[in-house]
Amino acid sequence: MKFKEKFVKKYEKLTNFEEYKNSVENNFARKSVKINTLNYSVNSVRKSLEKDGWILKKIPWCNNGFFIEHETGRRDIGNSDQHKKGMIFSMGAPSMIPAQYFKYGVRSKFLDMCAAPGGKTLNIACLMGGKGYLKANEPNGFRRNILKINMERCGVEKIKFDAQKGEDYLCSEKFDGILLDVPCTGSGLIKGKTAKTKKLLKEWNPKVVEKYARLQKKILRRAYSCLKKKGRIVYVTCSLEPEEDENLIESFLKDHTDCKLIKPARLNGYKIKSGLKNYIKIWPQYYDTNGLFIAVIEKN
Repeated sequence: MKFKEKFVKKYEKLTNFEEYKNSVENNFARKSVKINTLNYSVNSVRKSLEKDGWILKKIPWCNNGFFIEHETGRRDIGNSDQHKKGMIFSMGAPSMIPAQYFKYGVRSKFLDMCAAPGGKTLNIACLMGGKGYLKANEPNGFRRNILKINMERCGVEKIKFDAQKGEDYLCSEKFDGILLDVPCTGSGLIKGKTAKTKKLLKEWNPKVVEKYARLQKKILRRAYSCLKKKGRIVYVTCSLEPEEDENLIESFLKDHTDCKLIKPARLNGYKIKSGLKNYIKIWPQYYDTNGLFIAVIEKN
């Protein structure tokens, strides 16, 4: 695994680089699944998976999320009957966190602004419990089709779809909660000796980071314009670059004094390990997962 000199110098200032390097070089991201509690019980799905040889370990921050491996070593959970029936959604364990930081009510309105492939959208739908209003936006036609297929597979019926670019998003309504899983460099996905890791390390470039940060600022501003008072934006990237994460949020808050940063609370009584104080920044070495950044913003 080849790291560029500029990458190493930057990351040495951000985290314990030896721990990071050891984690991303030697281990794949742990497989995990979220159980679709909109239509199934956790116990029934767990029993069904265990009957087929899957070994489940509860994710501490998610009641219906599990790290998963198979007694034979197979990793293709996406080919399981449970996945095909919509009983589970295969997604990274950190990605089960963001939807839990919204406030849910029977008439709450939510927008997932960059929704495909739909794991976080399903999380919101499950927490809504069939009440309220949910819209999922995805501008890319191919990815939007995957999103729709996944929502149909999981039996998410109370949902509307939109196809606008995030940076140009126009809303005819205001939302109580907006999930903003923005396009990013994906540096948090560097994990394990895979083709994706090789590609991400090869393409990593400070100029690309700056390019994505400019796009993310535009999308965040559009989300702000669609947010109700007392509403929340949960901003997410699978990047570990400060320019796309905490620096961007701090800059946004300086320009939008009617918004405040909400310090993420414990989930299920569990304090998630974070590289930053007022955000959640999960590095790959913390839980042997992909990296993820989460910021919770509330409008006054």
